[in-house]
Amino acid sequence: MATTALERKLSSPTLAELQDEGEGKGNPYGDLKLDQHGLPLVPQPSSHADDPLNWPNWYKYYVLFLLCLLAFVVQFGAGFVPAAFGPIAKSFGVTHQQASYLTTCYTLLGGVTPLLITPYVNLWGRRPAYILFTLIAIAANIGSGYAKTYATEIVSRVFVGVGASVALAIGGATICDMFFQGERGRYMGFYALALTNGPHFGPIAGGFVALNLGWRWIFFINAIMLSAVLVLFIVSFPETLFSREEFSNLESRGYWSRMAFRGRVLNRKLTWRDFIGNFRMLKYVAIVVPCAYYMTANTYGSIIFVLTASSITEDLYKFNTAQNGLLLGIPLTIGCLIGESCTGWISDALINRYARRHGGYRKPETRLWLAPIGLLLPAGLIIHGVSVQNRAPWIALAIGMAVTSIGTQAATTLTYAYCTDCYKPQAAEVSTLINLFRQMFAFVIGFYALPFGEGDGYGVAWGTFAAINFLFWIPLMWLIWRGKWIRDIQGEPDLHNDL
Repeated sequence: MATTALERKLSSPTLAELQDEGEGKGNPYGDLKLDQHGLPLVPQPSSHADDPLNWPNWYKYYVLFLLCLLAFVVQFGAGFVPAAFGPIAKSFGVTHQQASYLTTCYTLLGGVTPLLITPYVNLWGRRPAYILFTLIAIAANIGSGYAKTYATEIVSRVFVGVGASVALAIGGATICDMFFQGERGRYMGFYALALTNGPHFGPIAGGFVALNLGWRWIFFINAIMLSAVLVLFIVSFPETLFSREEFSNLESRGYWSRMAFRGRVLNRKLTWRDFIGNFRMLKYVAIVVPCAYYMTANTYGSIIFVLTASSITEDLYKFNTAQNGLLLGIPLTIGCLIGESCTGWISDALINRYARRHGGYRKPETRLWLAPIGLLLPAGLIIHGVSVQNRAPWIALAIGMAVTSIGTQAATTLTYAYCTDCYKPQAAEVSTLINLFRQMFAFVIGFYALPFGEGDGYGVAWGTFAAINFLFWIPLMWLIWRGKWIRDIQGEPDLHNDL
């Protein structure tokens, strides 16, 4: 079903217009399908049984679980490694700083690779990409476990980054394929929890594995975990890409046909313009401003601890790898759980409340009223930096990390939910750009965080990072005030408007 004229009016509605259109039809929204609250569903589902928007809730939840599981395991594997930087550095005869490059090179490829993948997942579907690239990650992790030289290890980690990239880049688009705007914040929150907490649980397990089995088993275990997830994807993860224009009159294809590789999902040709679609989205302020903020939130609220914690705690407290992992993982996980409990579902409630008062229109900027939670990030970062500089007890560092991660989690959920609300048909490109900003900014921190902290003091270094994050937070307030006006001026992208 193509987008109706009445549905398009929801982008700038007046209740009177909608009531006039729907007069005599039993509701003020004409023929639009409504949710349980009596508000229009956005996007409008087709009448086709295989439209993911029409799947039963239990099935959507299962697919979401698989998606979150893959994202978590991928990020868990990334967090596995930093807890063992010490023994890895000793094994290869390199410095602790050089050992950290095993994570930064992974991060770089995880950000760049999806730029080449997105055109294909918008044509050939999401399912083949998840399966193929997870297989690459499995093979590369096995290679990492057997690597005999530092150079070989770096190359292996590069390919792990390539394989892990899809789970990090198109997860947001997959969620948009299945869920409506008024419920999307909650489910984006679950996905965001998987993304942010994977690296936090990883060091807990990685520390014990490195201590008891040796650091090479970090990579073997990650390969085993990914293999188990891959089996689940092969037998039960369906294709979620669906065009409500091309398939609206087709008969239901059934469960097993969703699992089969059918070639192109959409009946269109791949052109050179598809490969610049990601970059075309960079002209939209409602994408660039949140992405720029999120890249600082993710890097200074999560990655900075993952990359520097073992060096700091080994120096201050003489912790072993297991203790390093516990101090890193537990506070960050607790903070993320608190942060998500205050974000995703509440943003849904806010946007639906706005819709009830404004003729069914869910204004994306309403979600950003929760952005002040993000101010806990720089506050916690300062607490942590000052505590390290003053050689405070480890509990002070834990408190700082927990406070920081509350803000990090809120920033993650709000960025994904807000950006995909603004440009849902382009959700694959939007998710790819969020991932690109995050990964590229995180890539460089491995080169300067420790030297800055050791040279100028962690209070100064972490305080500087807190100030940078705050400066990128300020434009979010501008979006709350003028975001819709800016989006109206810039217009809608001419990409995938049938999705």
